[in-house]
Amino acid sequence: MSSPTLTQGPIGPHIRKIALPMSIGFFFNTMYNVVDSFYAGQISTQALAAMALCFPVFFIIIALSEGVSRGSSALIANSIGAEDREKESAFTSQVFSLGFFFAIGITITGLNVAPPLFRLMGASGDYFQLADDYISPLFWGSAFFLLSSLSNSILIAHGDSKTFGKVLVAGFFLNLVLNPWFLYGGFGVPAMGIAGIAWATVVIQAAGGIFLLTTVLRRKYIHISGIRELMPKLKIYGEILHQGIPTAFNMMSIALGFFVSTYYLNTYSEVAVAAFGVGTRIEQMALLPAIGLGTAIVSIVGQNNGARRFDRVRECVTLCIKYGFVIIAVASLIMYIFATPLVRLFTDDPAVISTGTDYVRIMTFIQWAYVMTFTHTGFLQAVKRPMYGFIESIIRKIILPIGIFYLLVNVLAVKLNEFLYGMAAINVVMTFVTIVYAQWVLRKKLGDSEETQPA
Repeated sequence: MSSPTLTQGPIGPHIRKIALPMSIGFFFNTMYNVVDSFYAGQISTQALAAMALCFPVFFIIIALSEGVSRGSSALIANSIGAEDREKESAFTSQVFSLGFFFAIGITITGLNVAPPLFRLMGASGDYFQLADDYISPLFWGSAFFLLSSLSNSILIAHGDSKTFGKVLVAGFFLNLVLNPWFLYGGFGVPAMGIAGIAWATVVIQAAGGIFLLTTVLRRKYIHISGIRELMPKLKIYGEILHQGIPTAFNMMSIALGFFVSTYYLNTYSEVAVAAFGVGTRIEQMALLPAIGLGTAIVSIVGQNNGARRFDRVRECVTLCIKYGFVIIAVASLIMYIFATPLVRLFTDDPAVISTGTDYVRIMTFIQWAYVMTFTHTGFLQAVKRPMYGFIESIIRKIILPIGIFYLLVNVLAVKLNEFLYGMAAINVVMTFVTIVYAQWVLRKKLGDSEETQPA
């Protein structure tokens, strides 16, 4: 196993080495979603809206995969920093058997829960059928999403983001081939419609997951000599779940937040829902650097927290904030100026283009808030304080929106743009709360470290 190199050397190059490949990889992953949305739009505007309706349901798979993955990454990184090889080996072997049980649960639950959720959100007729056709293959393939995320969690803990970045780039190009093939059929494959877009994703996740697992095994980051090492060890499961479940529910609350937002946007029109789906994908492109920085923080802060190098922890957080502000300022300006052409990448429906442009331009003013949130919650994850992110996200995405959106829509009967300003205001307020709490935790760690230093 590799040495804890992230506890040594300048912090800046470590951040760039991890964040840049991850940002590039997620750029191609976002463009992957652009391709999916493009082909859904070729079917109909209703199919595009159905895909937007599916996003919060699909995000449940992502939330559970990434939650356990990020939790495992933080634990493994801390073990590497502390040079506790026994713990590191236990976490890396047990995370896969735990993922197996998660995959079964996601598949069974998702297939049974998704249809009533779609009906609750107002879908019926062809709109409902398109959403159900798209989401079902994704739940059947949930094991591959987990395999990919959990294999990557081990690589990230060792400071390697390049491998996953390459997988995301390859996935984009493969999607260019599989999407039209599965959608329209040919060469022995029947035309599958919108379901074909989902099955293409499952195939790509399977290929990527297998490649990442073989990479982990080849580098000897994990040693599985027999089935005994994969048998559940409840103590290790407990540690992984204690770290990963709050993060999973944190991300899942984002999905639930999309349910809340979509529910109220649906009171305006299907166009509003489709525009919201397009707008969030454009926001993802602007936030790619924040995702890269969040990944870097988990690796670098995790290892240095394990090694009790809190001075390096503070330096990492400070540098990530500076990098994030500069990059997001440029990205937000581009996003504002080119809002309409960006929306046109996803749809040619004039109504969706107009509404989507308004959404994008309003949200450009709060992109900095997302960067600050990703940076500070990543820090809290790395120092093994994941619960705050869950609580914060529940308040930000569910509790406040339910109350405020109800007031805006049912009491004040505001126009759509005013509703969007309310959505933005919630995010800004909660970002300030997150910054205050995370900086308090950081100061406390630095203070505790100084107290334990010999006089």
